[in-house]
Amino acid sequence: MDRGHGFTLIELMIVIAIIAIIALIAIPNLLSSRMVANETSTIGSLRSLASAEAEFQARQIVDQDSDGLGEYGFLQELAGSIFPRGAAGLMDPPSISQSLGNVDATGIASKSGYAYVFFLPGGGGAPIMEPPLGAFPGPVPADANEQEIKWACYAIPMAVRSTGGRAFIINQQSEVYSTSNAGVQDYDLANLAALVANPTAAYEIGAVNLSGKLAVGIGGGQDGGTWVPAS
Repeated sequence: MDRGHGFTLIELMIVIAIIAIIALIAIPNLLSSRMVANETSTIGSLRSLASAEAEFQARQIVDQDSDGLGEYGFLQELAGSIFPRGAAGLMDPPSISQSLGNVDATGIASKSGYAYVFFLPGGGGAPIMEPPLGAFPGPVPADANEQEIKWACYAIPMAVRSTGGRAFIINQQSEVYSTSNAGVQDYDLANLAALVANPTAAYEIGAVNLSGKLAVGIGGGQDGGTWVPAS
């Protein structure tokens, strides 16, 4: 009598082992591909932000001290989430992705696995973070001269070595720089407090209030990291 042939225990174990090996090979590659895609998207978003900031400033959309020199804008202003300071209406169309204007309760925007931490000069030129949505400040004329000449935005992985590897920065000079996140400081949301406490972290030693040079290639940033042009 013929008997139906099923899988033996050894055959099942072999199949399971093969599947496990394939998973061990495929999952890291998928994770790496996702991180590369997130980083590429983030570099593009930061470059678009720099272009939008330059246009916003040149058009004098915000000119709090009425000196004919426009100031740079917060993310929410550029994204059309709130009225620009002193303006009668929203940016229409928005200058940047509306997702970057959808900040959370701490003023952080997120896109493609990265958190965007934006700074403008505040009172006396000291950096202030993007305010939370719904808690936007009114006009601050005392800060206008500083806001005419500088700003900075970091992009850090939501989870380092998971949603992204490198951290990035761009400022009014319009070039994106990155650090490997493999040195003194790991940047991600779990370590956000260190960045918020020192917005000039990517600048050379001695720089204050978003003034001075970024620590490009010298290994001597205020965070101890090395920053290089991003590609």
